[in-house]
Amino acid sequence: MNMKSLIRKHNPQIHIITNYITSEVSVNAVLAVGATAIGAESPLEVAEITSSSDALVLNTGTPSIDRYEAFRLAGISANTKNIPIVLDPVGVGASTFRKANIKDLLSKIHVTCIRGNASEIMNLCSVIDNDTSNKSDEVYDIAAVPSNESDVISSTSKSYLKPSRSSQRCSGADLQSMMHSGSGVEDAGLGFSKDAVISLSKKLDAIIVISGETVTVVSARDDFYKEYPGGSIFQKQFTGAGCMMSALLGAYLATGRKENITDIDSVESCIRDYESCARKAERRVYGSRNIGTMTYRNTLIDELSLLDKPWRYRFDKSDLNLYAITDRSWILNDNDSCSESSLEDNYCNSNKASKESLYCKSLEEAVEKAILGGATIIQLREKNISDDEYIKRAESIKSVCDRYNIPLIINDNVDVALKVKAAGVHVGQGDTSVSKARSILGKDYIIGATAHNLEEAKIAQTCGADYLGVGAAFGSSTKKDAKPLTSLETYKEITSNISIPIVAIGGINDSNMDLLTGSDIAGVAIISGIFSASNIEKQTLILSHKAKEDFLS
Repeated sequence: MNMKSLIRKHNPQIHIITNYITSEVSVNAVLAVGATAIGAESPLEVAEITSSSDALVLNTGTPSIDRYEAFRLAGISANTKNIPIVLDPVGVGASTFRKANIKDLLSKIHVTCIRGNASEIMNLCSVIDNDTSNKSDEVYDIAAVPSNESDVISSTSKSYLKPSRSSQRCSGADLQSMMHSGSGVEDAGLGFSKDAVISLSKKLDAIIVISGETVTVVSARDDFYKEYPGGSIFQKQFTGAGCMMSALLGAYLATGRKENITDIDSVESCIRDYESCARKAERRVYGSRNIGTMTYRNTLIDELSLLDKPWRYRFDKSDLNLYAITDRSWILNDNDSCSESSLEDNYCNSNKASKESLYCKSLEEAVEKAILGGATIIQLREKNISDDEYIKRAESIKSVCDRYNIPLIINDNVDVALKVKAAGVHVGQGDTSVSKARSILGKDYIIGATAHNLEEAKIAQTCGADYLGVGAAFGSSTKKDAKPLTSLETYKEITSNISIPIVAIGGINDSNMDLLTGSDIAGVAIISGIFSASNIEKQTLILSHKAKEDFLS
């Protein structure tokens, strides 16, 4: 059972005290994944509300004295009940008022997780380190604050920043400059210090999540530091994308506690689910040629709501944009001999591959690198092995795909697809028929079929196929029995007469992909162009950018 299913099962109540600007989108995100949200913020009732909740989310985007008092009282209640607290220190560096009150808050309550952008986290490091450049470390008293200062409102748009590896270790002077060079609300161009963030995690005994083009998760307690691919450039075009993540972290942590899942594992699940939905939403919006910012926001929430549905109900033509098909002949298994002679034999048999791509790489590692590079769907293709071995391999690859919410298609084996609960199956012309596959798998599984011409395409669609693989586009180094080359005119003929999406296959790489533009295909299926690369992730990234531009935009 995936995390989204567990959230729906437990329906945890998340007490969210968030800013006025992003409250609606934060609550809708929590509802989308199956949790319940409540938004009490009066100091007179927050402790009581928190005591009946399963997690507490504190967002400091529109601060006031009353709200900080509500944060404190709710936090104490959460600590007493031992439920997780997520802190989103929005714009912590924007004013002395925010710095002083967040510092005071963290001295009185223990938070489970802190999520912010790079600037916010670095400013928080400065606050917790009691930096002498802060104007004041005293908490404001309501009687001493003019009325116009007790309701400071700040934009909560997040700056999506990719932490550069070179900035993770900085000199003292560089670090001080970094900490104070921005408010953390709309700053751009900042990185972060890895050492400073680890220190912050240790001092607060909290998991730190730094969102941006790359999402970084740090937990000193778990000796954990990991980077994840970010979501979409569209996330910075509407207010509240980061606040949504913070609210979702509350739902995932609450559910994890009920299932005895560690907090760090719950955070990982949340990051992967949220960012994979963000990427899927971008592809869907691109594919529809409708790229309004509110369309994207709503599509993102829709994707979150579908996380626990069978893959066929989530399937969209954009999932076919970069279709990676595995081939173990390019990769040495972990258990294979790693002798130089065996390496040379493989290398000579396929001189397109480099030694680095072949040497002691597992298929699981290769698939993960392809996904990190932007593969949108994976097909496991195994030949001449028993069903038991096929099942074993499929379960291993599926565990990788599931971590990133990527559909796994099993090539030419309906029984294996059913056994491992894959997303679906692909059947060729000489394999199990589409109609038979549908009768076995039922309505919840994706079924793809091979076609070489319009007649075969029409038959497959009539029999219930969800998509077609058509080729060979440029010949195939993998399939020795591939049909004669499929012309651009044939692709156009099929796409103009068939309603299900088409993916082209056969000898496609980054140098010839452009030749398929204008054919109205949904994407390209690639084998050796991905798995023979010396740097699979980098090569897949190149291919994914081209595929998106050529077939979605």
